[in-house]
Amino acid sequence: MSRFAPRFAHALVRATTAQLHTTPICSVNITFVEKGVDRHVKAIRGDSLMETAKDNQINLPAVCGGMCECSTCHVIADEATFSLLPEPEEEELDVLDVVTGVTDYSRLACQIDVTRALEGARFTVPDSFNDMR
Repeated sequence: MSRFAPRFAHALVRATTAQLHTTPICSVNITFVEKGVDRHVKAIRGDSLMETAKDNQINLPAVCGGMCECSTCHVIADEATFSLLPEPEEEELDVLDVVTGVTDYSRLACQIDVTRALEGARFTVPDSFNDMR
């Protein structure tokens, strides 16, 4: 076996995986609204909304890295989208209790998993964030 075979196999797996994640079967169209501007992105099913935002250079600091310990991934879902989301856990509600600018449709992006149901979802990104740790 050639000494390049393991490298080739690894590259082939990475390329195939990347291609699978960009196919319509595995991706969901989501819109982030930043400073009044719609940013349409393709989200990978199974990722968190926070990961989707970071992967698409959306201004979402997510300081704690998705551990539900701060509020810097606070987003505001539109009414139709909010109705599609599962109920937040108590831990998320505790963090949202101290968020500046929270609304009835506020959620933490780290606690939202991208699913097929989120096709066409809209989330507004607040203009400023407070780390509530």
